[in-house]
Amino acid sequence: MNARENFHAMMSGGPAEWLPLNVPVTPPVADLIEERTGVRSPELAFETDFGFEWVGYNEDASRWHDALAALGCKLPANVELGPFCVAHVAPPAGTVGKAYHFRIMLHPLEKITSVAQLEKLPWPDTSDPAHYRAVTNRMHQIHTRGKVAFAGLECTAFEISWYVRGMDNLFQDLAEGNGIADWLLDYFTERSVNVGRAFARAGVDMIGLGDDVGMQTGMMLSVPMWRRHLKPRLAKVIAAIREASGDRKVWVHYHSDGDIMPIVPELIEIGVDILNPVQPECMNATELVRRHGQTLALSGMIGTQTTMPFGTPDDVRRRVREIAALHRDHGARVMIAPTHVLEPDVPFANILALVEEAKSIRF
Repeated sequence: MNARENFHAMMSGGPAEWLPLNVPVTPPVADLIEERTGVRSPELAFETDFGFEWVGYNEDASRWHDALAALGCKLPANVELGPFCVAHVAPPAGTVGKAYHFRIMLHPLEKITSVAQLEKLPWPDTSDPAHYRAVTNRMHQIHTRGKVAFAGLECTAFEISWYVRGMDNLFQDLAEGNGIADWLLDYFTERSVNVGRAFARAGVDMIGLGDDVGMQTGMMLSVPMWRRHLKPRLAKVIAAIREASGDRKVWVHYHSDGDIMPIVPELIEIGVDILNPVQPECMNATELVRRHGQTLALSGMIGTQTTMPFGTPDDVRRRVREIAALHRDHGARVMIAPTHVLEPDVPFANILALVEEAKSIRF
């Protein structure tokens, strides 16, 4: 079997020859991989199982600058203004060491006081098919390599809304019922509906949804608040993906950092197939398998706060074997991955240990 066939066999409840492997990295780690292997992409350098796809909107940043300025929203001259006015600035030189990818996030819409102001901004029309014309061809390229086509749609609604508004402001909007948070959440939900449909129609194997709603001590917001504001919107995106995929199964991969155990049954209820990253610092993968293993697959589980940066290669190998045991001994559907992108403090020996141990295990 190739990687795509092996993935679908496991996810459908059949036999898998090996556990699918994903190694997401930050740019400095990609530099290191290229230096050591001659290939920058972890997928190609290590022959991992997933090929990734996403949609960019190629927005004209000057339009956002002008529109924000007209509303009195001032941004510094060195701002990096991305799609949907997500804004960052580079930290002062020499303050981040090897982590040159770090950015300080700004919230351009923090001073907005009405929905009318939001409506004056140059939001892209995400229903325009022109945004998605190249997606099918890129999916085909991933499948030609025999890999799982994994389309990224994380920051599905909540996270990107607070990126532009500010988290405190967004929560206050929800508490006050002033309409601003609802407008943003609805806009980004529709964006995700449109992108999800395009991915599903293009032949994607797995779509990565997600919004961080957990802390390591529990939920970031109350479960009733999540049910009211976020669950219906996430359900709408998943329903659109299911409708667009027809009889072909598209697996829904949902990412949230932290301990989100209280909402796991409801994520399953609305159609989540795979939970990521299952942080070992605050979530118990064995307990999740015991409770939900018949309906939920798991991805991640190798700590980027603990094992990957601070463990030894033997620690990494041991953790990979523990994850493999969930599949071998309990029939769990699991994918091996770090719990987040690998940062520059991860030794290359630990990356090799992760890859080599995962590839050595066969069933």
